[in-house]
Amino acid sequence: MFTARRARASDVERIRDLFVEAYGQGYPFKGFYDTDWITGLVYDEGTIVYVGEIDGRIAITATVNLSVGAMEDMVGEGGRLVAAPGSRTRSQDYTTDLCRALYAETEDRVQFLFCEARTAHRGSQRILEDMGWTVAGYEPLKYFDGTKRASTMLLIRLQGMALELRRNHPRVIPEVALLAKTVLSGLGLAEDVIVTEEEMGYPTDATFELERLTTSGFAPLLRIERGRLKNREVFGGKISLSHGFFQISNSQTEYLVARENGAVVGAIGFVNDPIDNKVRVFELVEFNDAVKGFLLAAVERVAREELGAAYIEVDVSAFSPKVQRTLQRLGFVPVAYCPSMAFDHVERVDIVRMARLTCPYDAGDLRLTNASRIIKEVVEKSMDDRIIGAEIEQATRDAALFRALPDGDRHALARLCRIADHPAGTRLVEQGAAATRMFILVSGAGTVARGGVTFGALTPGEAFGGMALIGRRERLVEVVLTEDSRVVAIDFEDLEKLMNARPRLGYAVMRELAAELGAKVSRAGIEALLPTTPRT
Repeated sequence: MFTARRARASDVERIRDLFVEAYGQGYPFKGFYDTDWITGLVYDEGTIVYVGEIDGRIAITATVNLSVGAMEDMVGEGGRLVAAPGSRTRSQDYTTDLCRALYAETEDRVQFLFCEARTAHRGSQRILEDMGWTVAGYEPLKYFDGTKRASTMLLIRLQGMALELRRNHPRVIPEVALLAKTVLSGLGLAEDVIVTEEEMGYPTDATFELERLTTSGFAPLLRIERGRLKNREVFGGKISLSHGFFQISNSQTEYLVARENGAVVGAIGFVNDPIDNKVRVFELVEFNDAVKGFLLAAVERVAREELGAAYIEVDVSAFSPKVQRTLQRLGFVPVAYCPSMAFDHVERVDIVRMARLTCPYDAGDLRLTNASRIIKEVVEKSMDDRIIGAEIEQATRDAALFRALPDGDRHALARLCRIADHPAGTRLVEQGAAATRMFILVSGAGTVARGGVTFGALTPGEAFGGMALIGRRERLVEVVLTEDSRVVAIDFEDLEKLMNARPRLGYAVMRELAAELGAKVSRAGIEALLPTTPRT
């Protein structure tokens, strides 16, 4: 006989015993080994704790946290689902019954419900999918389980008026589009995202004074907060400026404050979790757009370099392609798409969860349902693309021809590039052939020859073939790779279109080419044919 009900104080010791039986002492949330902490959880109005009795004995427990989002967002997190080890197989139906009863109790208070299911076991994924939940994300190596980093699948359920209040036609960058469409399709919704191709994001090279939040800096931040709800771009947990400084201090929450001429012009809030070695950004407040990119770049650097975070996470509005692009340029990838997750004015908006993994990625042995596998592959493709994109951007940064470009222009250029591996002996440029592209040598080596006579060598970081942009469309030299090499190629036609569309970029490139040509003309004889040498 099975009964699902709310937990009582008299159940606390048995709830603790369930975690000990299932995990030993290895469960990462140590509060579940502390009966006083569990008692507080049972009485907490922000948490619903359920237990399931089989033949009069508690064999299952699960919770819903109602305080994971801002109050107006009406977000809840289901989790802490544990079944007694000896009854797991025969209690799967019971577990489903318990979850149905628990989640039904949230329908009048929660419009967006989510769970993070472990990838090491299919059980929780299958239970949620059987109840109609949708897989919305794959969070690679987000948690530390006591011995190694572990990944989770994010599953979601929309309740109440979540769909009726959803704002249509989100605007996303191309890197987000496939994940967004896959999740929307899984929910049976129209794939109504608008892909913003040309968005370059906020500049990250602005200069402001940066400091950590102190009590003296808190009051000016409250004044900034008055305008932050007009256009929320970053969403997060229950901790925000409105909770007051002392509550912030008692959590592991910090703000980075940007000042200009001594005046506060913006701040970004984040939570540092030293147990899981992760950082979550939850709030971005500012007087103007100029400081946004600076703050996003600053929190990424602090999280990675000062706090040593292995995983950095930001929830971004699906209607803010500028922040999406800025984070993508900083190394973040979309790991989840959450329709109707947050409340903004009179509508609910979709959220893109973006994450930066700073440790080596090794998925390990995952046990996934088919729906989970599909989402995982979409996210991993974004991770692979980001690695290649970062390599191309670094190559353009190293090349003298493009070194002076700002980040936004360099990113636009990198999107045109193609990178490929070539074996030693490849003739990359043939003398007398039509010139249709230029190159950057990322790794390897090559020689430059004219009329069969070798007169120069190529080393990593050198750009070559670009002089044809000035007007000469016939190759004057040949280039042969002498080692296995990795090479970036840029088609002239694509580059010229970009230069016409972005005159600042075109001016910078042509200025460098003119300087290079002048230097070559000033040198005598065959030296004029040497490839670009990176400037110091």
